[in-house]
Amino acid sequence: TQLNGFFTIPDSIFAVEMLKKGDMKYVTIDKYLAILGVSAIDFANTFNAEIRRPMKSGLIKSTEKHAIPAIKELIKTIVPRAKNLGETICFSVPSPTMGSESDLIFHETILKKFLTSLGYNAKSINEGMAIILSELKEYNYTGIGISMGAGMCNVCFSFLSVPVLLFSINKGGDDIDVSVSRVVNETENRIRVIKEGALDFTKTPKSNLENALHIYYEDLILNLVNNMTAIISQTEHFPLLKNAIPIVLAGGTAKPKGMKELFEKILKNSNFPLDISEITVASDPLLSTAKGAYISANS
Repeated sequence: TQLNGFFTIPDSIFAVEMLKKGDMKYVTIDKYLAILGVSAIDFANTFNAEIRRPMKSGLIKSTEKHAIPAIKELIKTIVPRAKNLGETICFSVPSPTMGSESDLIFHETILKKFLTSLGYNAKSINEGMAIILSELKEYNYTGIGISMGAGMCNVCFSFLSVPVLLFSINKGGDDIDVSVSRVVNETENRIRVIKEGALDFTKTPKSNLENALHIYYEDLILNLVNNMTAIISQTEHFPLLKNAIPIVLAGGTAKPKGMKELFEKILKNSNFPLDISEITVASDPLLSTAKGAYISANS
């Protein structure tokens, strides 16, 4: 695993020696050292600053001038060159939000060309569909897969492994971090660490920070459920289902304890148009998309 982020410091001999001694991943961009991934968080917290994101809302960030070189270097920290020229690699892409279709084409093409340059036969798979392949084999790949990531939430309704409906909402874990940071006057990095390490929806909030996390998580899920309800209700020729179907949640934003119960509570109080048999959280929410991509590559 690797964090989608980097932190820049001025380039110097002393800084390079320090990074090498600490075995930290970095790359030189312009006149700066870009500290990559997980290592960037320590520096950001030390300087009470924010890490920089090469992606926003699930796509390469157009306003970040170092986005493309940074994301290529981040990929290289976890993807080696192909052992055999032309072996298949599968990478996930989000569903487009309304009006962002051309941004998705750019994002997908950049990643595909870069992975091809490493010697692979690169193919993409929709992020929500990857969740279906990873988690819903026992349901004959029929159900709703939701990938709750940092920049967006991707939804896929699949019937017998055929993706019938794909869409996304332009909100995710980063939006929670930004909102909580604003109301409790704390850095987004520290909010993220607390959110991913200690947040538990089965317990009553004990601080303003925890209370804010609960509030904005509920707002995100409500927004997601309302969008799902509206889009499914408005979709023509939607399959007539004889049986109730499952919903599986994955992605880093689905990690907190009690996520399943919170989602169930909000869904129950909505006018959701489909019968749901059960709601589950992937056994490893962070790796579920990668597992689905791996299954797709092997097929």
